[in-house]
Amino acid sequence: MFEKSLGDLIKGIRAHKRDEAEYIARCMEEIKTELRTTNPKLKSQAVLKLTYLYMLGYDVSWAAFQFVECMSLPKFSHKRIGYLAASLTFDESTDVILLTTNLLKKELNSPNPFECCLALNTLANIVTEDLARDVVADVLRLTDHSDPTVRKRATLSLFRIFLEFPDALRPSFAAIQERMKEENPSVACAAVNVVCELARKNPKNYLGLAPVFYRILTSSANNWMLIKVMKLVGVLCPLEPRLSKKLVKPVSNIMNNTSAKSLLYESIVTVSNGMMEHEQIVQLALSKLGEFLSAKDQNLRYLALVAIGNFQRTSLALVAPFRSAILSCLDDPDRTIRLRALDIVTGMISQDNLVDIIQLIVNHIRTTDGAFRNTLVEKVVQACCQGTYVHVTDFAWYISVLADLAVVPNNVHGVLIRDELINVAVRVKGVRNVAVATSLRLLGDERLYRAQTEQANACQVLHAAAFICGEFGTAEDIESVTIRSARSHQTSQLLHGNSALLRLQMLRVRKRRELLGEIGKYSVRIVGSWRCIGIA
Repeated sequence: MFEKSLGDLIKGIRAHKRDEAEYIARCMEEIKTELRTTNPKLKSQAVLKLTYLYMLGYDVSWAAFQFVECMSLPKFSHKRIGYLAASLTFDESTDVILLTTNLLKKELNSPNPFECCLALNTLANIVTEDLARDVVADVLRLTDHSDPTVRKRATLSLFRIFLEFPDALRPSFAAIQERMKEENPSVACAAVNVVCELARKNPKNYLGLAPVFYRILTSSANNWMLIKVMKLVGVLCPLEPRLSKKLVKPVSNIMNNTSAKSLLYESIVTVSNGMMEHEQIVQLALSKLGEFLSAKDQNLRYLALVAIGNFQRTSLALVAPFRSAILSCLDDPDRTIRLRALDIVTGMISQDNLVDIIQLIVNHIRTTDGAFRNTLVEKVVQACCQGTYVHVTDFAWYISVLADLAVVPNNVHGVLIRDELINVAVRVKGVRNVAVATSLRLLGDERLYRAQTEQANACQVLHAAAFICGEFGTAEDIESVTIRSARSHQTSQLLHGNSALLRLQMLRVRKRRELLGEIGKYSVRIVGSWRCIGIA
């Protein structure tokens, strides 16, 4: 019988692009026949082809038992195909995983390190709670294997076992600690990775390993392991203040001596997360951060902005020296850098600098376009109204800013500006005259009427202007808008509709005032009647 190898299968799929499904269906039938044979080579090749088809998206779960059979073949070149298929296709719902327990235990106890590694690789991908409970002792024994490759893979496999069977963590943790002290850098790095991942859930449990981390920071030359440890100590320092004081010197040495930008950045982040009470290292971190911010590499500039955001949450004064550099990032061609810089700029706002910063952003609105312009509009409004206008001291100025934003071309935040205009006019009695004057100006601005025919919704501001004029304006104000409406030619229909809206609003206000007046007179008469008969 002629058998197709994996190469033949791939060539056949490429040659049958028009009828690929039919070709693969024929190949599946051939593979099923090959799986029933007793020839180990032919069976393993069939499993290999199924593995490839699985990677193309075809369902091969029906062959799970045949994969286990292939895993039990005596020849290493055959069984590793079965282990590969199992590691890719098995999941928690695969029933035959229970059949792999004895196979895995056999390989884990094999004197051949290649077979041990093969079992460890597969175990890390298919482990379940029951499987983890059965093999944890065997994996733990391999952490002390004579081959460093086996020790490394056993250490990494323990992490997956801990996730499925947490009860194994406490009795196994001593072995992880021993591997962290290894002279072999790959094994030590694997142990550090396991601890760092475990510490994500509960860092406090790993404060006892601080001496080990200190030794690694002062003696290791493995940048990858130093990055991992640096991330971990950044989480541990806020939990133990004495630890941050102890780490000032080694972290400073790393920042001064390393040429690796990744390690330098993680050192800066560690300082921003847990070492802010030590001024010397904070100033060193900020100086290094300035080098990132002035770099030509956009990735470095973005990372600098992320780190500046960390420092900003602690103290606005620390990031003040970077203000001009951050503002220049608003013009960066990279949109992610512009958005990150915008978040930092709005985070720098206080009562003292609100007007200056908002004016700078408004100037950028005039020179930019597209989606970023609308983002700037939204950020201006959010920055001013945050904390119930805690930073705004001049609401007349704020109304003028809203009016400027209302006429920004292709503005999609008309509803937001409308609500803010109404909110300020209703809440702040002292600026109602300014609000009315601004509303009258907006009602005569043809740009807002043109916006009614576009996808933008800046015309929503007209509703706020009509409401403010009707509620707080005078009859003369309404008549002035009506006269201007009649004189307009290009937007006569739109203005006429707006005039009708204003007249309806004014009529509503007048009727309400008349009704309240009548209620007041009636109330006075009732009270007078009560007094006459001695009730009040």
